[in-house]
Amino acid sequence: MFYVRLRTMVKNRGVTVFDRYPEQTAQLKKLGDLFNKTGLQQLATLNVSAIDRIQIDRGLEFIGDIDGRIKQAEATIKAMTKTNGNVKLLKTIPGIGEFFARLIDAEIDDIDRFRNPKKLAAYAGLVPSTYSSGDKTFHGKIIKQGNKWLRWAFVEAVAPAVASDLQLRAQYEHLKLNGTNKARVAIARKLLTITFQILRAQRPYERRGVDSDEGASATISRLSR
Repeated sequence: MFYVRLRTMVKNRGVTVFDRYPEQTAQLKKLGDLFNKTGLQQLATLNVSAIDRIQIDRGLEFIGDIDGRIKQAEATIKAMTKTNGNVKLLKTIPGIGEFFARLIDAEIDDIDRFRNPKKLAAYAGLVPSTYSSGDKTFHGKIIKQGNKWLRWAFVEAVAPAVASDLQLRAQYEHLKLNGTNKARVAIARKLLTITFQILRAQRPYERRGVDSDEGASATISRLSR
């Protein structure tokens, strides 16, 4: 994560230099990502001042070094988790790929630390904030406390999850009636609950299809339990 953030920072700094040459960079941006293979080759030949050329070259060299370190770190993590049964189980969950599976496994550590899904959700910060007025309790946005990496992983996994799993898509579409953000958080919480269940049971997630409107309603009911 540190290297990814560092690379983004260096790229942003480079963009401020490129912006001094709008005509040239406008042409480069038509190629797509300024920092992909083709973009980097073009940036190396950009007609700029001597001082800016030094900044650009150093920045590109630094980005190359960071990319190498990221690949090395990913290879190390992959080797460490190659025989990790939890990672294999997590990858059966919709929206959870290799990277998120490793991240979630590392951040949760031992699932037995959490008595139930609610405890895990609180740890991840996927529970609503609450406040009371008189004898009434109100629920607001999700709390800002908690494990930000775990929360980020589950929220980011929502889009690919609802795109690939009919059950989750049915619930997401139903919940969107109350707002897209609320639906996204609800599905993230659902993915967290599934994670808790499969890690506790040590069994992979089983996908089920939705063949009709009636099936969709039944799916929503099951997922909401």
